[in-house]
Amino acid sequence: MQHEILTKQQLAQRQQRSIDSINTACSREPESVPRFFKLGNSKNSPIRFRLSDVIDWEAKQAEKTRMKSEANIERRNQYKQF
Repeated sequence: MQHEILTKQQLAQRQQRSIDSINTACSREPESVPRFFKLGNSKNSPIRFRLSDVIDWEAKQAEKTRMKSEANIERRNQYKQF
């Protein structure tokens, strides 16, 4: 089991995203980043990510992308038949 904890900066580097996109996602679109937790109760408490949650989220995103790609290929093949 992965017990490593990542900062927003580490997540941004891992996913090749800007830190600004991570910051925005955490506050406006939390479903667009892995599950996170805050260290404290303050509005400005630091946000952290469990590596195991990040790995699970990335795998789910990859599966969603694969399924969409397969659906698009199937749709294209159906149109080619006409």
